[in-house]
Amino acid sequence: MEERNKVILDTVSDMLARGDLERAVRTIADLHAADSANVLTGLVAQDEIEILITLDPAAAARILLEMEESHQVEVAARLRTGELHELLDRMPVDEAVDLLGDVPAARMARLLRLFGRQEAFDLEELLSYEDDTAGGLMTTDYFSVSPDATVEETIEQLRRVSPDVETIYYVYVVSEEGLLDGVLSLRELIVSGPDRRVGDMISENVITLKPLQDQEEVAEIISKYDLLAAPVVDDRKRMLGIVTVDDVMDVFTDEADEDIMRFAGATGLEEDADPGGLMANFWRRTPWFVAAVIIEMLVAGGVLKLSFPLFGKFVALVFFIPLLVTMGGNIAVQSSTIMGRWLSTGAPLKRTTLRHVSSEMGWGVMVGLLTGGIVAGASFAFHQDAWVGIVVGLSLALTVIAAALVGCAFPVTMKVLKRDPGAISGPLIGTTMDVLSLAIYLGIGRLLIW
Repeated sequence: MEERNKVILDTVSDMLARGDLERAVRTIADLHAADSANVLTGLVAQDEIEILITLDPAAAARILLEMEESHQVEVAARLRTGELHELLDRMPVDEAVDLLGDVPAARMARLLRLFGRQEAFDLEELLSYEDDTAGGLMTTDYFSVSPDATVEETIEQLRRVSPDVETIYYVYVVSEEGLLDGVLSLRELIVSGPDRRVGDMISENVITLKPLQDQEEVAEIISKYDLLAAPVVDDRKRMLGIVTVDDVMDVFTDEADEDIMRFAGATGLEEDADPGGLMANFWRRTPWFVAAVIIEMLVAGGVLKLSFPLFGKFVALVFFIPLLVTMGGNIAVQSSTIMGRWLSTGAPLKRTTLRHVSSEMGWGVMVGLLTGGIVAGASFAFHQDAWVGIVVGLSLALTVIAAALVGCAFPVTMKVLKRDPGAISGPLIGTTMDVLSLAIYLGIGRLLIW
C-alpha cells in the first residue's frame, strides 16, 4: 500500500472509531476508485461493508471492481442479496458476469430474478460461456444502428444511449435480423455529411471473433490488428457482443502469470489463488521435481559411476563439475525463454525457426568459445596441467553450444506438436542439461586423457 493510502486508512479508521461514518464515506468517495479499493481492503470486514453500502451504488460498484478478484468474492459473500444486486446492476455486463460466476448457484438464481427480463437473459447467455473464451470476455453493452440510419440520426442516438454503453470505440451496423453488416469508426462518423446513410459508409471486411475462441487467440487477434474492440458473432454472423482492448490487457497479464508458474514447475497456481492446503499444494508442485530427481539419479548417477576411474586419476576434474552443470542449465533456460517468446508472437514456424535458432546457436558458439577459453586458462594456471585445462575449456564451450540448442529445441518441438511453447517446465530443461553437460565433460575427458 502506498504511503498516502496508509495515511488515509489511518484517518478513516479513526473516523469510524469515533462513529463519524458520514465523514469516512465522504473521504473514500473523494478518492480514485483504485485508491478507495486499496484503503477499504485495509479496514476490518464490518467497516468495509458498512462504507460500501453507504456509498452511492455506482461509486461502490467501481470500487468493488478495483479490488482483487478473490477479495471481490469475499465482499460479495458478506453483502445481502439486494445490496449485491444494486452493485451488479451498475457494473459493465461482462464484469457483473465475472462476479456472478463466483457466487454459489442458489444465490446466483436469486440475484438473476432481481434483474429485468432482458438483463437476466443477457447475463445467463454470458454465463454459459467459459471464462477463457471470447464469449466469456465479451460484453453486450455496445452501440449499434440500422444500415438505413443517417449520420445525423446516428449521432443523436449516440448522445442518448452513451451513458448506458460501456465503451464506444466503433459503431456496429446491424440488420433487422441482428446480423452484423459492417463497422464504422467514430472518426468516419463525425467527418461525414449529416444526410449520408451509414450503410453506404461501412467497412464490410470486419475482423470478427467466434464465441468459443480461446482468450489467448482473441488477445493475439486484437493486438495484431491494433483494434480497440472486436465484435463477437455466431456462424450466421449474428452479433453477440464485443471484446474490448481493456479485457485483452487482463488476458495478457493472466497468460503471463500462467506461463511463469508453469515454467517454474508450479502448475495449477495463480497469483491470487489460495494454495488449497498442504496436500493440494504438494500435488500441484511436486511432479516435475520428482521426475527431475529420478532422471538425475538414474542417468546422471550412472554417468558419474562409469567415470570413477577418470576422477581417481585426475581429481582436479571434479572441481569443475558444478561450473559446467550451472552454465548449461542457465543457458538452456534463457534460450528456451527467448525462443518461446518469439514463437508466441504467431510468426510462421519455419521463418521463426531458421532465423532465431541460427541466432541463438551463433550466440551460443561465441559465448562458449569465450567462456571456454577463460576457464581453460584459469584451470591451467591453478593446476599446472595443460590437459585438464583443455578438457575443461572444450567441455564448457560444447556445453554452452549444446545448451543453446536444447533451449531452442524444446519450445520448437512443442510448437510442431501444436502445443503451447510456454508449457515447458524449467526443472525439466535443467535436468536435461545436467545429464548432457556431464556426458559431454566426461566423454571428452575419457577421449583426451584417459
